[in-house]
Order: sequence, then C-alpha cells, then structure tokens
Amino acid sequence: MAQAKIKMIPAIHQNDNGTSAPQKTSATFIQGAPVKMSAGTLVACSVTSLSSINTIHISSLSTIVGISSGKAVASSTNDLLVHKIQEGMEFIGNLVSITASSAKVSKIGSTVYLGKHSSDTHYGWSLATPGSSSAVVQGIITRLIDPASTVNGRVQAQITLGGALSAF
Repeated sequence: MAQAKIKMIPAIHQNDNGTSAPQKTSATFIQGAPVKMSAGTLVACSVTSLSSINTIHISSLSTIVGISSGKAVASSTNDLLVHKIQEGMEFIGNLVSITASSAKVSKIGSTVYLGKHSSDTHYGWSLATPGSSSAVVQGIITRLIDPASTVNGRVQAQITLGGALSAF
C-alpha cells in the first residue's frame, strides 16, 4: 500500500535557526517547496522535467535558500519561515519515482535527489539520477522512517549539494 505524500519537513533532531523573508506578491509555491530569493523576496525555484520527475533548474541551484515552511498566498507579502539548505541539514520526505512501484529504498546511504513527480503536489526524494542538464539538490539517506521497500516510503536525507553547498 502506498503512503500518503507528506510535505518536506526538517528533521526534528537538528538546530535550525531558519530564515524569514517576505514572499513575492505573485509567488505560487506550497509548504515544503524549495525556494530562492529574488530581489529580496521569496519565489519558487525554477524546475526542469526529466521523464515526469521535476528537479531544480540549473539556474536556481546556487540561489536556493531552503525549504518553505509556509504556503505562498496570492497578492501577499507576508514573511515566511524557510528551513535553510546548509551543511548538515536533514529533511524528511516521501520517495518519488517515474513509476510508483520503483519508489522504494532498501538501505541507508543511498543517494537521493530533491524532486517531485509531475502529477504530485509535494516534493520528495528521488532515487533516479537526473540527466546531466538537470541541476540537483542532492542528499544521502540517513534514516528510513517507513520499513525498507515501502512504496513511496518516507526517508530522512542529509543535504550534500544545493544552495550554499553548490560550491563544493
């Protein structure tokens, strides 16, 4: 049985000071979406699609601030909390794949990529290696929340590439 998809959330054991910034009035992103700064406001990161999996567009990779803890509201400039993508940060999300039956992991230490299936609302972690023209926010699975081999199971991954870590 497939898991209901959850929003990307930070792991609970870490100290996340986060950051707060106003959303752009025309911004349209959901809670748990990767966001970047543009002219002092939060906007959704640009995405590119490869075989139904949307990953971060190369133009957004080095400007990602983090994962939004709030939903953008049309015509608003409210401040939203963002959980920063920085060294050591870990996020929990569902596994996503081109086909649901392939969204399974069996071990800690697997490399995953931040993305979402084009038919999904929420971002998660994909085991599928993106094409060379795609940018990636990459991580390593540090904890299986659901039992191994659960379809769309929840995992915790530590960010190893993306945002401030793109220079490494």
